Amino acid sequence: MTGEFERRHGFPPGTNEVRPASRDDQTAARALAQAGLIPADLATFYDSIGDVSWADVGNGYFLDPASDVLLRLQENGAVDAGADQKVAIGSNGGGLSYFAGPDGSVQRGRHHWTNRNSTR
Repeated sequence: MTGEFERRHGFPPGTNEVRPASRDDQTAARALAQAGLIPADLATFYDSIGDVSWADVGNGYFLDPASDVLLRLQENGAVDAGADQKVAIGSNGGGLSYFAGPDGSVQRGRHHWTNRNSTR
């Protein structure tokens, strides 16, 4: 996935990593699943994968650790995304966030935290 990176950008790609889940990650994933705001498949994913940091793949992909997702949910609540409530799970590192809904859908958008969380 990064084979053409250096030719295209003039410098080698940085470290791209998929970190295995720790016990703390797995505990946070179970708490997220119990909240009912993330899809079962994401909870299963978080049981094995701690986080993903692919800074030099495409525009960049970052999937936050379940503990960060849970903390953000506790502090800010779910995000209003039209008719649905979604949870911010990651970003592209350039201002766009990824939001997952309990139905398994994922939406990309800019997050805007106000008294009532919403995506733009």
